[in-house]
Order: sequence, then C-alpha cells, then structure tokens
Amino acid sequence: MNAVLLAAGAAQAAEPSVLVVAGIGMSLVFLVLILLTYIIALQGKLFDALNARKQKAAAEAAVKSQPQPPQLQEPMEAPPFVEEGISEEIVAVIAAAVASASGGKYTLRAVKRAGGGRGSWGAAGVESGTEPF
Repeated sequence: MNAVLLAAGAAQAAEPSVLVVAGIGMSLVFLVLILLTYIIALQGKLFDALNARKQKAAAEAAVKSQPQPPQLQEPMEAPPFVEEGISEEIVAVIAAAVASASGGKYTLRAVKRAGGGRGSWGAAGVESGTEPF
C-alpha cells in the first residue's frame, strides 16, 4: 500500500506547473505563427517571380505582334440618304459612331427616324399602367 501511495505522490510531483504548460503552449503557438509567416512570404516571392516571368513573355509577344493601323475606306461616291428634319451634325455623329464601332468596315447609307409612336392599344396600355390609384 505504501508503494501505491509513493507512486501516486511521485506522479503528482512530476506534473509541470500551470505556468510552465502555458509558457510552452504560447511559445509553440508563436513559433508556428513565425514559421507560417515565412512560408507565406516565400510563396509571395515565388508567385511574384512567376508573374514577372509571364508579364515579360506577354510584353515580348505584344512587341512582336503590334497592331497595324486601320485602313481608311475610300470616300463614298454618294452621300447617305437623310430623312427631312435630321440635321447634318446628327448625321455626322452617327456616321462617326458607325465607323468607329466597325473599325471602318461599314458605312452609313441612310438615316431615318424610328417608327413613330404607339398604336391605340399601346397608348391605352401606357395610360392605364401609369394612371394614379
């Protein structure tokens, strides 16, 4: 029985104090955090180097394949058909937008106003839908 008590007493005496356990735990956590910081920094440098290599290759490819300036179209033989009431400035703006959007591939042949207004059923629908309660 004395041997059992001595063994139990020795086991209790061998336990580290709470401060030692807390100190070891915190130092282990901080060491792992420092290790993770170095790993993440190393990954950042690795990815920066890979991105720099890709950007360098893309820049070299861009230099090799510089776009050629767009070819200008020959002047039109006849001016576009323009409906009455549309000013020349509006026609010029529309023609410039078409040429810019198509890269000079298309030309303006006619400018007409869009179909006018709603029919009687459409007007009735708008009136009933916007009428106050």
